[in-house]
Amino acid sequence: MTQYNYMEPSGVKVMRISALITIVILLLVAAILFIVDSLWLNLLSKSAHTWYLVIGGCAALVSIIVWVIIVPKVKYKIFRYKINDHEVIVKRGVWFVEEVKVPIFRIQNIDSFEGLLMRKHKLTNLTLSTAGGTIEIKLINKKQASNIKRTIKQMNRDRER
Repeated sequence: MTQYNYMEPSGVKVMRISALITIVILLLVAAILFIVDSLWLNLLSKSAHTWYLVIGGCAALVSIIVWVIIVPKVKYKIFRYKINDHEVIVKRGVWFVEEVKVPIFRIQNIDSFEGLLMRKHKLTNLTLSTAGGTIEIKLINKKQASNIKRTIKQMNRDRER
């Protein structure tokens, strides 16, 4: 693998659904707090209730625009990885873009993780562990992930000989 590879296009959908679920949960918590205050506690005045709803609605709208629409697109365009004969290179970030290079011989363990949404779209995350930390290759196809695991393990075996 000499050219850069990107996450799967369905990874954008997974990020969007995940962000939407998080926002809905936060909105439910805010709604429950509002209802509890309205019915039993009466800590806020009527004008404060209005502001609570206005600010909450604006925050929800901004969150949806940023975390459901913009961030997944940006992550998809920025995130990429490359595996060559000597190292794994991962480019990541949204606000601050960084490029991490890890020599193949330093990789001690390769773990994979797939959540419920990821499993539905046949995606997985690979975590490459070294003595100094970990790097993650996110939202890639399961077949591609197993090929990467096999390739890195074979490179390390060949190097040890």
